[in-house]
Amino acid sequence: MGGLGEDFYYCGGDGNYYVGDTGWHSDGWWGHLLAAKIAFYLDPLTRDTGALRCIPGTHRPDHFVRKEKIDVSNSLELFGIPPAEFPGNLALETNPGDVVIFNHNLYHASFGGGDRRRMFTMNCTISPKTPEEQEQVCQYMRVHTLGSNNYVTGAGMYYPPMIDTADESRMIHLRRPIEIHDQLFPHLARDVVSLESAPDT
Repeated sequence: MGGLGEDFYYCGGDGNYYVGDTGWHSDGWWGHLLAAKIAFYLDPLTRDTGALRCIPGTHRPDHFVRKEKIDVSNSLELFGIPPAEFPGNLALETNPGDVVIFNHNLYHASFGGGDRRRMFTMNCTISPKTPEEQEQVCQYMRVHTLGSNNYVTGAGMYYPPMIDTADESRMIHLRRPIEIHDQLFPHLARDVVSLESAPDT
């Protein structure tokens, strides 16, 4: 995963139908590369039909949007410029089979999408090497994992097939996230869920 390192954490994924515009946003702000999103779509997308757009450089603290704390989604009221026309934004037009990978800090949006924009994502973080990074990964997992929405998977951090079919090369990316998730959401831990869901005897 490039800048995330070979021992990156896999923190889950999802599949969604998106409808219409999403508006400009980032998936948190960490000040450095902590997490990346991998996105792929099942439909051809152009700048006017829901392709992912980004504002290059907004993953950096010295970008003017960050420094001036500009609400890009409010650009019409602030500058008379519709959000879809914010200067410098780049549309990442894709076809099925293409993959888009971006820093969670990056401002991104989508405009003009219909009622059938099928998006799948995977979220990964660094494997923390310092106490500060460890705390940041925990903060990330508090809001970006299944436990944050109280989802009961039957296996804690992941649904059972993810773990049950994993070899060691996959478990490198799963083992520590499972432990952290169990600490953050002990009521959803794999052993606890297994016991709670077992039939009465």
